Amino acid sequence: MIPDWLIPRLRIRLSALGFAQIINWGVLYYTLALIGPHIVSETGWSDAFVYSGFAVATLVTGLFSPLSGSCIDRMGGLPVMVSGTVIGALGMLLLGVASDGVTYMLAWAVIGASMSACLYDSAFASIAQFAGAATRQSISLITLIAGFASTVIWPATSALLQFVDWRGICLIDAGLILFISVPLIIIALKGARKKPDAVMHSDDQRTANPQALLAPLILRESFASAMVLFSIVLAALGFVANALSVHVITLFQTLHIDLASAIVAGSLIGPAQVGARVIELAYGRRLSAVGLGMIPVILMPLAFVIPLVMTAGPMVAIGFGIVYGAANGLATIARGVVPYALFGSDGYGRRLGLVAAPALMVKAAAPALFGAILAGFGPSSAILFVLGVSLLATFAMAALFRLSKRNA
Repeated sequence: MIPDWLIPRLRIRLSALGFAQIINWGVLYYTLALIGPHIVSETGWSDAFVYSGFAVATLVTGLFSPLSGSCIDRMGGLPVMVSGTVIGALGMLLLGVASDGVTYMLAWAVIGASMSACLYDSAFASIAQFAGAATRQSISLITLIAGFASTVIWPATSALLQFVDWRGICLIDAGLILFISVPLIIIALKGARKKPDAVMHSDDQRTANPQALLAPLILRESFASAMVLFSIVLAALGFVANALSVHVITLFQTLHIDLASAIVAGSLIGPAQVGARVIELAYGRRLSAVGLGMIPVILMPLAFVIPLVMTAGPMVAIGFGIVYGAANGLATIARGVVPYALFGSDGYGRRLGLVAAPALMVKAAAPALFGAILAGFGPSSAILFVLGVSLLATFAMAALFRLSKRNA
């Protein structure tokens, strides 16, 4: 239970960090979707080359994530997230002046390094250092706020492109994260790191206080097995999410769903994500963290069953968009709260980085592989493929659930 005197301070920290996440996600993750065609048009580079920059960034993010998490464990979230955001500004500046392919890819590598230190995983690890018993609700709130990143950034970028070119957008974005995100992160995290004696190290404390959220659910001898299982969950869900983020509209069209209906269905994914997070924030405390983790891995395969067993049409696309969006929304929360519940707060940042790294690397290849299957074998084969990948997450999460019960 959080003391009453702490609640206003906690809300200020979370609000500041949430708005910083909107800007950081919007600038570093979502901007390419709008400026990509302009880059292709001006430079003459191929679509594949331009968009492969983001794959480079994703790979670098995966490589650096364990290091960023370890640094947060040792030094706290403030220096790591501020440094990551500043590096992101430098990456956007470099992208804005890139005139050759080498500089362009280097810019994305710099952006990837920054994303490992200033997006969700770093925010979750930072929250775990000051939110205490409210960590799960705090992570849910951050994902709820940051879920509006594309809603804010895409219209703003589209409007700005009427007045400046894509290079100007990169410079504006660099200024946004440098002069708005950095101060917000300082407000959120200054003095927020917990004292060492606040950390619960002993597995025996679960017996003394079974409700203590800082005590791990998994005994230390089972940590390795639990980390491998949860890495599989994140990698499978991440693969599906990245593949569909690029190809969902094309998938609908290959199912002979008209473009207008496909766009409507695709546009429902974002609101469904936010809606699921609102419901979790309001009622999720009734579920254990691992129980919460079971919901997205059940919903995700169900989403792909809908177009497989029902006749293609607008309502099928809409149903898919809602179920798939809800699964994605809850998966983001589970990514933060499940490792915290399983392993406790001690070393949380490093462990979160380790389990997230394989997912980030797999995500880099997802759009190209799914696109090749869709083009070469058709929509049914592509859906069956991602259904199989999502079922892999289901089985791994079920095994993790059993392991947590066995260790309880």
